[in-house]
Amino acid sequence: MTVTTRKEDLPLHEDVRWLAGALGRVIQRLEGKEAFEIVERLRSASRARRHREPGAPSLDDLLREVDALTVAQCAVAARAFTLFFLLINTAEQTHRVRRRNAYLGKGVGEPQPASARWTMRQLRKLGATPDAIEQGMLTLDIRPVLTAHPTESTRSTLLGLQARVADDLLARESAPAEEVRLIEQSLEGEIELLWLTSEVRQDRPSVLDEVSSALWYLETRLLDAGVHMQSALAVAFEEEFSRSGDFFRLAVPLRFGTWVGGDRDGNPFVTPEITVATARRASHVILGRYCAALDDLTRRLSLSATIAPPTAALAKSLAHDQKLLPLIWKKNRRRNADEPLRLKLSFMAARIEATRRLVASRDAGRERKESAAYPDVQTFERDLLLVREYLLASGAEHACRTTLDPLYSAVRAHGFHGFMMDVRDHSDVHSAAVKELLSQSNGDADGERLRSALLRKRPPAGKRRKHSAETRQVVDTLGAIRTIQDEAGERAACTYIVSMTRSPEDLLKVLLLARETELVDLARKKPLSRLDVVPLFETLEDLDKATIVMRSLLDDPVYARQLEARGRRQEVMIGYSDSGKDAGMIASSWALYRAQESLADLFREAGVELRLFHGRGGSVGRGGGSPVYRALAALPPGTTNGRIKITEQGEIISQQFGLLPVAERTLEVTAAGVLLHEFSDWRRKVSPKEVVDFTDVMDTLSSRSREVYNRLVHEGDALFQLFRVATPIDELANARFGSRPAYRPGAKAGIEGIRAIPWGFGWTQIRLMLTGWLGIGTALGEAVSTRDGLRRLQRMASSWPFFDDLLGKAEMVCAKTDVEIARTYVRHLGGDESLFDTLVTEYDRAVEALLLIRGHRRLLDDSPVLQSAIDLRNPYVDPLSLLQISLLHRKRLRPSDAKKPDEQVDDALATTLSGVAQALRNTG
Repeated sequence: MTVTTRKEDLPLHEDVRWLAGALGRVIQRLEGKEAFEIVERLRSASRARRHREPGAPSLDDLLREVDALTVAQCAVAARAFTLFFLLINTAEQTHRVRRRNAYLGKGVGEPQPASARWTMRQLRKLGATPDAIEQGMLTLDIRPVLTAHPTESTRSTLLGLQARVADDLLARESAPAEEVRLIEQSLEGEIELLWLTSEVRQDRPSVLDEVSSALWYLETRLLDAGVHMQSALAVAFEEEFSRSGDFFRLAVPLRFGTWVGGDRDGNPFVTPEITVATARRASHVILGRYCAALDDLTRRLSLSATIAPPTAALAKSLAHDQKLLPLIWKKNRRRNADEPLRLKLSFMAARIEATRRLVASRDAGRERKESAAYPDVQTFERDLLLVREYLLASGAEHACRTTLDPLYSAVRAHGFHGFMMDVRDHSDVHSAAVKELLSQSNGDADGERLRSALLRKRPPAGKRRKHSAETRQVVDTLGAIRTIQDEAGERAACTYIVSMTRSPEDLLKVLLLARETELVDLARKKPLSRLDVVPLFETLEDLDKATIVMRSLLDDPVYARQLEARGRRQEVMIGYSDSGKDAGMIASSWALYRAQESLADLFREAGVELRLFHGRGGSVGRGGGSPVYRALAALPPGTTNGRIKITEQGEIISQQFGLLPVAERTLEVTAAGVLLHEFSDWRRKVSPKEVVDFTDVMDTLSSRSREVYNRLVHEGDALFQLFRVATPIDELANARFGSRPAYRPGAKAGIEGIRAIPWGFGWTQIRLMLTGWLGIGTALGEAVSTRDGLRRLQRMASSWPFFDDLLGKAEMVCAKTDVEIARTYVRHLGGDESLFDTLVTEYDRAVEALLLIRGHRRLLDDSPVLQSAIDLRNPYVDPLSLLQISLLHRKRLRPSDAKKPDEQVDDALATTLSGVAQALRNTG
């Protein structure tokens, strides 16, 4: 069944057709007619099969045709389809910009759903007062956190190229006829460069390569998008309520975090030296932005002292600057004799440039003295306030708002650090180090000894024992945090995340280790701590016990001193990945929901401010797969209170932030969604009895789905063996997507040892998407087997955002599943076909139940854009899948004692992995 294209989506289809034609011309020109004909034959034959045209080949026919190709021919075909999807993704992002512009062009009549203006209207409908909304806006504290993971397949080299293609597509649409050909020539040139650029790296990226990619987003996307978000909410408030939004323009609703360079858990390449280098490079980037902003202000703010006399404070500061920077004074004193503000800004720019040189010299390992450098960001902020006071005293209120305030707000948010870096390591690493510190020869450090040590003064340096290399590494990591804080301010690195937290002592051990570098001293009369220690509850068992662990910490007199030192604030991270791998999507989602509710209640009762950190990925099995607004609406009421921290992982980063207008929309929707969540509570629209009933139903669904998932995944290794045989999981290790290994170091072979991310990635590659639906078929199928059961689930879906989102994710992942393609992998690569049939039965039950609950004839009937996108993509993903099967089969036919790998086959396989990831889009 085909989906009718909406009128507003016709420009997207035109872009895709044009890009496909241009790519074909480039292939024919650069690779020759034979290569072009191979690609075109695969494309047309796959499309004919999908459309069930008379005489169309079967999958087996197509696979035989692919098997007849040489490896070199397979490699060219794989590149063609991979780059086609990269271009399709760019076209779709461009279309998002086009649709956003269309809404903006309509004025205030029809705001785009989930936009700032739309949210203000929803808040008005909910009865929220302007005063309450203003207070809610001021409490916003949002932190997207960029992470590096082994499924991100878009090279940073290609991100800029994609942005240029998007700009040309938009320009082409509105350009005069005589300019269209010039734009198309530019586009074709970009596609040539795309073809001549490797879409996967020739070597595994280093951590600093990943740092460079994260900094690209910070410098070219995130900072500007954050400015837009803040302005959009302020303007929307003003337009909806006819009140000034200036209160929000100087607020700090958004900061950016990163794990890149700080996440040591399972990544031996993240050393203390790398962590410090990462922070310095982020500092260098943000200082460069400030330099550019000050240069712009110097050009624009030409206030004359004759017309607007300087304030006394500004005049006094100029006298100080003159002594500090005599060369700048000499250069500018005549030119700016009547322009004190320009002179002040010139001094400030010179000081920021000196600060930037100092950072660069430290990163190069040759620190130089820069007497003019700002000692800290607070000193720079004071100078900005002097400028601001002068502008306001001169009556330049609007100029201040539009020119200076964005810079002042940015400095308050991003300091001299740019990114707020989190550092993470495993609780076992800390246990081993603390055992050594406390000189315990047997067993772990018991709680009493640990608490006693934290309340004692640290021994003098001469009486401390020398650390082993392993413990030294842990302490040096905390020393790196101390160095970063001393250089760029406390916010630059003040969060330490403890993976696999299982007991209160797991946090206390980090505090004891931090004491070694004088980041923490709880023995002082007024306790000192420059570090937030954050538990990460990952497995289903750990999520169930999270409230017990945190209650013990809140009741602990030693940890109470840590809370006092940190302003009675605590961050708690909940992990979506391992819980999903442990128990499947329904059980994991429900455990996460209940954990959030109980943690929020606990901290509310204790009077401690809680920030929940959501460690979710791009795939449904790892908590992703939902539109931003829907995901936020699905969170339990009363659990955000304006504060939220969310990981942005894998290819989701390039999807959400790859183009500036898309990044602007992403952050606007995020902020608006968090604000609306403060005022929303689905329970107001249902009876208390229904809330209890819904909870009971979820308990049953969770338990039943977990039974099925556990039986197939954990009770025996048949499914894992199918995973190893039928998916390209071993090839992922060779694909050079990221620096982090796919398996946990030292872990057991099998399901326990593989990380959740490649577990989901492998199933997605063969298009089975198992992690998103396994267990759902049985649980939902049994629940809808009676008329009352079906009506109850339909009522839950219409009333409860969480359940609606759960069904939406399941429906999306089932729509992307292709059983026939997955069966071809299993059959041709020697997998267990009987087990596969069992999986298909579960999948079919899931689809049947979802259609009944939703009242749909087809999956995603209420999401025609996504439905159409999947239908359009499938014929072009099929050739990539067939190429991957053929190449895997050839690789596995090689003798096991072959002395060296077949690099040509490995490279071609890496291209297919990248292509399928580009095609399916939520794999990481």
